[in-house]
Amino acid sequence: MLSRKIILVGYMFVILFAQRENRIFWDGSNWNRIATRLGAESESVYRIKAAHLNGLLDGRLYYYLKAWEVEPLLAEDTYNDPLDLLRYKELIRALDNFYSDPKHNSIPVISAVIIENMRIGGISEKAIYRYIEETRFWVSSIRSNADSISVEILAAKLDKHLSKPFDISERYGRGPGYKKEKILIKPRRPLSLDEGIKKPSWYQKFTKGWGFGISGGINQWNAADSINSSGSSYNLIIKTPLHFRTDNLESIIRFETGVTNFSSNLNGNQNALYVQIGLRESSMPIINRIKIDIGAGSVIGSKSFSSGLIFSMREDKLHLITRFVSAGGSNESQLPSDWILFSIGFHF
Repeated sequence: MLSRKIILVGYMFVILFAQRENRIFWDGSNWNRIATRLGAESESVYRIKAAHLNGLLDGRLYYYLKAWEVEPLLAEDTYNDPLDLLRYKELIRALDNFYSDPKHNSIPVISAVIIENMRIGGISEKAIYRYIEETRFWVSSIRSNADSISVEILAAKLDKHLSKPFDISERYGRGPGYKKEKILIKPRRPLSLDEGIKKPSWYQKFTKGWGFGISGGINQWNAADSINSSGSSYNLIIKTPLHFRTDNLESIIRFETGVTNFSSNLNGNQNALYVQIGLRESSMPIINRIKIDIGAGSVIGSKSFSSGLIFSMREDKLHLITRFVSAGGSNESQLPSDWILFSIGFHF
């Protein structure tokens, strides 16, 4: 009974004291207060900050390994934040710079660690800004919920806890029938070739980055002196590994070969090489699905040039393609001088 009262008093003290302090996380205010109280030139400032970071990362590693032992996939999904790309000195310097902006004072230290590792990992500033705003909203919602917790609720939870004998086997799901399994923990660094990873074969290197698909559509053109002004087109799509990508821009090179039909007497092969260029990380999601398409090749033995748009759907597997094609047709071939192609492409 005495221990229950002591714990309740402790709970009440934490709740009352936390009205002035961040009762949930260490944040920028706590981080900056270290140098304010001890003096910026004090050697203890670095030691305290390093000790706090060491505790954060050790605690995360401990629960990561505990969770991995119970459910590896859940552990991997839960603890996949980048936290170890910077050394302590570099990380402390980065956090000092981050918290020099008063707007970041409400961001927890652990979130700031993730943010600085995102920066060093090459994540775009737009994505980092979105993460900061989501973190700010998340912390605010947690604080508002914490204000509703009363001493009576804490007391009820404590009674429930004390009335139940503590059983570590039950705590971690280890009942009488528990069978310990050998679990391979994922390494925190890539293994070298002499540590068991097989060197990729020439076939794997050759096929990496390649993609294949099919497309089919119709050709439409103006033919005042012709009864038939439409035809069909079918192609095999070969996406090459030759592509260029930045944070905001992406280009893809692909080859298409197949057959085209303008009339019963005018049909044959077509081949072309296309360059597709589009934006990435645009604030308008629909813009990220559109690519400009430029190509050159041959249609039934005549040179052809095209330009158009490609709209991507279903995780870039289904494409709606519109192209304006111009060909150097002769009077003998009766090939239209230009036409519009409407087609649908599917990538495997």
